[in-house]
Amino acid sequence: MFRQIISIALLVAVLSGPAGAATLEITGPPGASLTINGQAMGFFPLTGPLDLAPGTYELESELPGYLTYENTVRLDGDADWRFLTVRLIPFSKSTAWKSNILFAGLGQHYLGQNTRGIIYNIAEGGGLLVALLAELDRNNLSNDYLTLQDDYNSSINADDISRYRQEMDQTYSEMTDAEDLRNLGLLVAGGAIVVSIIDVFLTFPGVEAGAGPVPLDTGYHDDGMPNPGNDSLTSVHAALRLEF
Repeated sequence: MFRQIISIALLVAVLSGPAGAATLEITGPPGASLTINGQAMGFFPLTGPLDLAPGTYELESELPGYLTYENTVRLDGDADWRFLTVRLIPFSKSTAWKSNILFAGLGQHYLGQNTRGIIYNIAEGGGLLVALLAELDRNNLSNDYLTLQDDYNSSINADDISRYRQEMDQTYSEMTDAEDLRNLGLLVAGGAIVVSIIDVFLTFPGVEAGAGPVPLDTGYHDDGMPNPGNDSLTSVHAALRLEF
């Protein structure tokens, strides 16, 4: 009789769940990962609701081919029970490649490929900067060339004519070099845009779906009965109590 009373008391304790815990029930696309306050919780579908201490939680869910889902949930008290559905928005290939027309690499940042995006940012930005500086230098040299040309045409002294001629040739050569550098900068910037667009089409992530590789293990069978091979019998819920 005493053993039966102990068994009933243990069963009631298990079914009642941990004290001081609110409940958060989350559903989402199969295979999407779930992170709460930086702690990995597994993949959808979860095995049941989560028992959480009252407080504020930062949720994040990811699935290849979709924008990262972020949300903040506040659980006010022990009796609080919240329902949340994670809805992921798929990446848009059109948005990705068109973003690179505005500035190379923006499409990669949109897709979460930040390292590649930075490389394309630097390529176009650097090319445009070089082109701008070279064009300013070419414009200054062009003004100098016109001034030397006027001095050359108005000179009557043979030595002055020879000197102005040499300075004109040198200035023209430098002006041509600056023009070539400007064109190279523009070519690099334009090439970064083209390559980044091609890169979007080649690396655009496919949409994935399906059950996650490792569902959360609550220590209970699907019918709600305890699993003898698991020691984590804390609740009939998704079996993870978080306190931050």
